Amino acid sequence: MRVEESLGTIKDIFDKASPTSLPLIKAAHEYILELDPEAVIVPRAGEKSLSYGFGAKKMSDAYCYLMPFKEHVNFGFFHGTSIDADGILEGTGVNLRHIKIKTLADLKNPKLKKLLKAAIKDRKVNR
Repeated sequence: MRVEESLGTIKDIFDKASPTSLPLIKAAHEYILELDPEAVIVPRAGEKSLSYGFGAKKMSDAYCYLMPFKEHVNFGFFHGTSIDADGILEGTGVNLRHIKIKTLADLKNPKLKKLLKAAIKDRKVNR
């Protein structure tokens, strides 16, 4: 794991999380690192998000992001439209899609792990 802190720190993002979303974003952060311990993490304080990938560039190097809200955390995928075979992601953007993490149990969804693995593979091949 490497943290690129030119745009903020992980603490900055955790500090902006609500009491409800803080345990969710911390657990999701660890979940990602379990699957990709070599991830480059880019805290983006202005966007209140953490992105994960192979470098600092959001759309070309990163495969996913976490963004805390009051009652949930968006677990997003920068190229979600191309990897969502099960149709569980939300969103209307050209590429971006997300799933709302509302409970710690949501991180145990096997479809989420499948998506994350597909996103990592996609960015390895297509960056």
